[in-house]
Amino acid sequence: MILLIKIDSHLHTPMYFFLSNLSLVDFCYSSVIAPNMLVNFWVDNPVISFNECATQFFFFGSFAGIEGFLLTVMAYDRYVAICKPLLYTVTMSPHLNIMLVLATYLSGFINAAIHTGLTFQLSFCHSNVINHFFCDTPPLLKLSCSDTRVNEVLIFAFASFNELSCLLTILISYLYILMAILRIHSASGRYKAFSTCASHLMVVTIFFGTILFMYLRPSSSYAMDQDKVVSVFYTVVIPMLNPLIYSLRNKEVKISLVTVPYTFGFLNGLSQALLTFHLSFCGSREINHFYCADPPLMMLACSDTRVKKMAMFAVAGFTLSSSLLIILLSYLFIIASILRIRSAEGRHKAFSTCGSHLTTVTIFYGTLFCMYLRSPSEKSVEQSKIIAVFYSFLSPILNPLVYSMRNKDVIQALQQMIKRNLS
Repeated sequence: MILLIKIDSHLHTPMYFFLSNLSLVDFCYSSVIAPNMLVNFWVDNPVISFNECATQFFFFGSFAGIEGFLLTVMAYDRYVAICKPLLYTVTMSPHLNIMLVLATYLSGFINAAIHTGLTFQLSFCHSNVINHFFCDTPPLLKLSCSDTRVNEVLIFAFASFNELSCLLTILISYLYILMAILRIHSASGRYKAFSTCASHLMVVTIFFGTILFMYLRPSSSYAMDQDKVVSVFYTVVIPMLNPLIYSLRNKEVKISLVTVPYTFGFLNGLSQALLTFHLSFCGSREINHFYCADPPLMMLACSDTRVKKMAMFAVAGFTLSSSLLIILLSYLFIIASILRIRSAEGRHKAFSTCGSHLTTVTIFYGTLFCMYLRSPSEKSVEQSKIIAVFYSFLSPILNPLVYSMRNKDVIQALQQMIKRNLS
C-alpha cells in the first residue's frame, strides 16, 4: 500500500497520505510481535530477556497508540472532505497533514513511555513465565509481587482517556458527516459520500472494539487464554486486514493496484537477473535445461552461490507465501459467504465462478513451489525440466482454456465470433 501510494500521483492526496502512514504503523507494530511469536512456536523453551521484554512492550504500545490517534485524524480528514468540500485542499494543507501525523507519533511514544515506566518499575520476584505470546500489560501485572493497584488505576485512567477521547472525536466527526450526508438530495450523492467513510468506519470498529475489550476491564476479569485469542486480532490480523479493507473498497486504489504486479514483477526479475549474472561461470558452458533458469545456471557457477540461493529463497518464499495468504483469506471469506446461501443451486452457481481461478492457482503455484523453494542439485535440475514445462508452456496455454470452457459469457462470445466469421 505504501509503495502504491508513493508511485501513483493520483493518490497524492491528504487521505492517502494518512493511509500510507497507517500502513507503515500497521507494518511496524505487527513486526514488533509477529517475528518473535513465530520463533517461539518453533523452540521448546522460548526465552525473552527483561530488556527485550521492555523494548517490545514500549514499541508495541507506541505503534498501537499511534494507530488509534491516526484513525482519529483520518476521521477529521473525512469530516473536512464531506462537510467543507470547497475548503478541503486549503484546510488539509501538506503542512497541517505533516504536523498532524507528527503529533500522532509523538503522542504514541509519550503514552508508551509512561506505560513502560509504570510497568517495569514494579518488582517481579515470583514466576518468570509470561502466560502470553508477547509482553503485554495484563500478564506482566500478574507476575508482579509488589502492589499493582496504583499501576492499574493509572493505566486504566490513561487508556480510558486516550481511547475515549479518540472515540469521542471520531463520533463527533461522524455526527457532522451524517448530518451533511442527509442534506444531500440525491440517493446516489448520499451513497457516494458515505462510501468514502465505509472503510474507515470498519477499521475503527475492529481496532477500538478489540482494544476496549482488552484493556478497559478490571484485572480480576482477565482470562489469559481468552485474551491470547483477542490479542491475535489486533497484533496480526488487523494490520493485515487494514490495507485490504481500504484497497478493496476504493476505486482509485483498485485502478492503481493493477500497476503494482507489473512493477514488482519487473523489479524482482531485474534483481534476480543481476544476482545470477554477477556470478562467475568458469566451468562448463552447457546449460542442463531448455532455457536459462536459476537452478541450472547456479550449477554452472564456480563462485559462491550462497547469497544468490538465500536471496532467491527469500524473495520466492515471500512472494509466493504472501500471494497465497491473500488468496487463502479471500477464499475463506468467499466460503463463509457461500455457506450463507440457502439454496444448493445458488451455492453451486457462486462456487462455480471460482472453479477456474482455483484450478489455475493450483497449477501455477504448485509448480513454482516445486521449482524454486528447494536447493538446486543435479537430480533437482532433471526434475525441474519436467516441472518447468508446466509453468512455461502448459499453464499459459491452459489458463485461457480453463477460464473459457467454464465461463458461459466467454463461450457465448466465442460462439458469436465464430458465427460472424463463418457468415
